Amino acid sequence: MFDVTCRLPKYDMVGVQFRISTEIQSRHFPIPTAAAAFRAYAIASSGGLPSEMETSARLTLDFPMTFEYICDELPLFEGWALRDLIHFRKRCRDNLVSCFQSFLNLGQPPFNIWISCTNSTSSSPLKSSGTGASPSWLTNLFKQRLTDLGKAFKNPLPNPSNIREEYLSALRAHLTSYACISCTKVHALEGETFCKELEKRLALAISTVSTTTPPILIKLGSLNIRPKLHVCLDDSG
Repeated sequence: MFDVTCRLPKYDMVGVQFRISTEIQSRHFPIPTAAAAFRAYAIASSGGLPSEMETSARLTLDFPMTFEYICDELPLFEGWALRDLIHFRKRCRDNLVSCFQSFLNLGQPPFNIWISCTNSTSSSPLKSSGTGASPSWLTNLFKQRLTDLGKAFKNPLPNPSNIREEYLSALRAHLTSYACISCTKVHALEGETFCKELEKRLALAISTVSTTTPPILIKLGSLNIRPKLHVCLDDSG
């Protein structure tokens, strides 16, 4: 489907373009490859399709954004479009960093549900490196995601839909190792609500980021000149 989109500007197939644009917006298409996602964004931007730019830009977050991944698609990008996509990824990263950092603020709902870990053979709390009463297996999960976000171009960005399975996997490993009673109880009573809150906050952190940034123009007399783009696909800044 993305390959068909690539040929649209050449033949000016307005009707077909509208139908495919509708399919993109409804997300009724196979899971794209990295090349297809970046190609779709480049074509949507050059074709002046803001809604399709929005959708395809968010798809690119599921893949690394390095020269190795996008080198074949670079000729399709206009300079401003690549700049905007880089800035979009950075803003999403920054929002996700703030979100995961807030997850470590364990005195605030919904994170204040957790209590000190106790195993099945002792009422003594298990040693925890987490802040407050939060178990270390949970804070370690959030800290690992913060570490991953330090390489936001080399790695895909965390997907809100994956946080539930990551949470459950970390919890299972903890229960297998320690037979923890307190975490079992908290999860049984509050686990579903807790996971939904994580998903909602992470999804909001990404959804509030716009894919476009205002153009920077330098006025020289009657001319508006856009500065040259310095492309930097790294994790600094």
